[in-house]
Amino acid sequence: MKNKVDASRRKILQLIHTGQTGEQQFLPSIRELEVVTECSRQTVHQSLRELAETGVLEAIPRRGFRVCNAPLAEKLLRPPEEIQLAFVLPRWIQNGPASPLFAELLFGAEDALKTGTGINLVYLTLPWEADEKKFDLSRLGFKSRNIAGAMLVGPTPDLVAEQFIRSCGVPSVLVDNVTDLPGATSVSQDNLSGAARAVRYLYEHGHRRIGMISVKPRKMRINERMAGFYAEMHRLGLLGEIAFLEETVWDGDTIEGGADAAESLLKKGFNGATAVLMLNDNMALGAMRVFQEHGIIIPEELSVIAIGNDPRVAELCRPRLTTMAVDCRRLGELGVNALLEIMRTPGTAGKTTLLSMTLHEHDSVATRTVEP
Repeated sequence: MKNKVDASRRKILQLIHTGQTGEQQFLPSIRELEVVTECSRQTVHQSLRELAETGVLEAIPRRGFRVCNAPLAEKLLRPPEEIQLAFVLPRWIQNGPASPLFAELLFGAEDALKTGTGINLVYLTLPWEADEKKFDLSRLGFKSRNIAGAMLVGPTPDLVAEQFIRSCGVPSVLVDNVTDLPGATSVSQDNLSGAARAVRYLYEHGHRRIGMISVKPRKMRINERMAGFYAEMHRLGLLGEIAFLEETVWDGDTIEGGADAAESLLKKGFNGATAVLMLNDNMALGAMRVFQEHGIIIPEELSVIAIGNDPRVAELCRPRLTTMAVDCRRLGELGVNALLEIMRTPGTAGKTTLLSMTLHEHDSVATRTVEP
């Protein structure tokens, strides 16, 4: 079906390019286009809809399709000089393109694309509103940009990731995210094992009364980190020793979100906690500053460990933050390789690749003596 639609669309573009249907003129009727393109009515209609999405045509109710951008039609007829891959970033990632996570993922993706391969990365921002009702990928212009494949990079609510995969119309990969959608390809951090290892590290340093600061779970990677926390506390026989689970708003996994969670905990009390697992390093940075402003000594009075996206954040904390962190550059490289693989061999789609985290041990966790 796709090949027939492509052939039909190309013949319609040729009508425009050769001047048979010029700027601001209406195309022949669908019945006439069936003859011209030698395709079925359904195929012709699909081609017209796609050309309207690219901006070559506009649909006029009860009159048909009118040419509104003839120069673009000529451009679309030219063979693309490069393969375009979309690197799509959710708009809610803190600091956008300047965030360390984004930068490292991007560098890794670019490293995976050798110079001279004819593959180019196009950087886009996901158009999505917070009420989840306004999700229109046509605004990304995949067709007009000749996008051949797409990566949705960074954490998103599950519904958004699934809609992206269903709607983008090209081979796609989730990077730093996973989904249960059948046939979806994901490359992500092993968040479950990373959180469990962080809890185990605290346990090995004598901590039994442990809390967690997180956000309301609408992102798959956050669900997994919380699950890893609970699973390891259960394995260690410490479910009854969970001191607290302090949650802020779903997109509060930021320095400000960590500070807000810390302020809330100071009002409620720590319920005997000697250590806390932070959802990520940004939240840890914000929370540690608030704790210290209120006279809490880290790590002597409260040990802090985080699941980090960038171990360099540890250098901004005093004392330096102990984290479980992944190699984000490697994550970006694996994402591009996974996308190229399913573009070459569509039958390979549906795999999930998890990259293990590494412990970066610094000064924010103290050793406590375990009472017999």
